[in-house]
Amino acid sequence: MSFQSITTKATQNLQKRVQGKWFNTDGTPKPNYIFKIADNTPKGDAGEQIVGEIFNQIYTELYPNSVVTVDVVGADKGDYDVIVKISGHFDIKIEVKTATEDSNGKFQWNGLKKKIDYDYAFGLGVTPDDFVFAIQPREYLEETLTTNMSRDVEGSYKWSSKKDDNVLPLTEVNIINRLEQLNLM
Repeated sequence: MSFQSITTKATQNLQKRVQGKWFNTDGTPKPNYIFKIADNTPKGDAGEQIVGEIFNQIYTELYPNSVVTVDVVGADKGDYDVIVKISGHFDIKIEVKTATEDSNGKFQWNGLKKKIDYDYAFGLGVTPDDFVFAIQPREYLEETLTTNMSRDVEGSYKWSSKKDDNVLPLTEVNIINRLEQLNLM
């Protein structure tokens, strides 16, 4: 007795459900499909790299007469993943979380901690064809995050995207507008 017909049917049904979102009509994966299937660590490392390069590009353009240093320190697994230093202006410690879009068009950024050394959380959302983001101060997250990632893990929270989180398409204009709202300019 073989279960291959059962598993094959379930696999085909799942592919049909997922195909509309993460696959093209010809069955080929959409551009960001690799994020959907990647293990969490390399997916997070890629997100940290993207965020670090975005901040470097934006702040270098905005502060042409200052020394802008952006270090992606996530591989060291400290309290934050990216530190931005703009000489004579400010330093920002950023915790980066990367998540793929779920079947409801939402994102769940996992593993945020309260009362540790970061200033802002950057939620990078990956859709099949594009990227979105949300930036929130640690204080906002400390007040609003209430759900632990799992029963076995205390103090590590889920940040599920909602309207109040200002999830926006990842564009230079949207990032700059959000940085202005947060007084990070």
